[in-house]
Amino acid sequence: MTYELNDKVKNLTPYDAVTGNYKIRLDANESFINPGESLKEEFFSALAAVKFNRYPDPMAAGLCEGFARYYGINPETVVAGNGSDELISIIMGSFLRHGDKVMTCSPDFSMYQFYGKLYEKNNLVIDKKEDMILTAADVLEAAGKGKPAAIILSNPCSPTSLAMSREDILKIVENTDALVILDEAYMDFSDQSIMEVIEKHDNLIILKTCSKALGLAAIRLGFAVTSKPIARALHAVRSPYNVNAITQAIGVVIFSHPDYIKESIEKIKNARDQLFLGLLQLESNESVRRIIKPDTNFVFIELSNAAYVYEELKKRSIIVRQFGDFLRITAGTKMENDALIQALSEILV
Repeated sequence: MTYELNDKVKNLTPYDAVTGNYKIRLDANESFINPGESLKEEFFSALAAVKFNRYPDPMAAGLCEGFARYYGINPETVVAGNGSDELISIIMGSFLRHGDKVMTCSPDFSMYQFYGKLYEKNNLVIDKKEDMILTAADVLEAAGKGKPAAIILSNPCSPTSLAMSREDILKIVENTDALVILDEAYMDFSDQSIMEVIEKHDNLIILKTCSKALGLAAIRLGFAVTSKPIARALHAVRSPYNVNAITQAIGVVIFSHPDYIKESIEKIKNARDQLFLGLLQLESNESVRRIIKPDTNFVFIELSNAAYVYEELKKRSIIVRQFGDFLRITAGTKMENDALIQALSEILV
């Protein structure tokens, strides 16, 4: 007898992460600031204290307390994960039943639909209008018709870079019986978070990541913030020791430096604004259809020849992310932003 993969996995392809060496990487929405340089000695000291022969703290208590202290919330509402992806996977696999409907938006983070399909949910997709703006009315109308068990969306949105108002988000949460999974991965660059009211709602999970504003993409660290009953359930269904001791140690250090985090965020926002203004100088080119004003650490730009521009940038060892007619460009250092804009000015002649 020969084992055969089941239908739901046999034709899956791995996540399309960019590989290869490029002089300028503006594709993954990472921070251009490396905390391993500024906090090197503290990181080394924290790592030296790790007992490599012992399992890590199963509750990641010190880490969750540091996160909660920084964001001004109750640590009992915080659950740490091996990146936000692990938490999305756990929620999809454990909180929803076979065949449940999950409402997502398009465009949005592709892994929401991926995990929905993998865990045999029925994906209901809201196609955003041409302006890419999503409103509470759009979501609630679709939810009223589709009756999903869960609604998941990012705010601000990746890849559009647009943020929904906190009023609209709260309107969704307060007017549906569905579980609302709100990914605030980029909210450090905006001001529409609803994290401070998390304990007032029994149908809300907010996801956070350390891969963007905190510059810790390498250690794979994310958090779920939710009501105490849901937090207890998340602890019950996640893997034991899911956040390794090295990640916990580094995370504790970074959250002990709130001023450093805030300064880094301001530097990234300034770089984003510089990139946006630089791209606006190219707006008169006939290839440029629109440039969306961002609430994230990246800019979303629509071109008539996006695939061509993407390939030409690659030839210059500059990598960005292509989404059909759009390019998503992460804010980099001033030198990287200037090089990107210069390259575009040459390509778009």
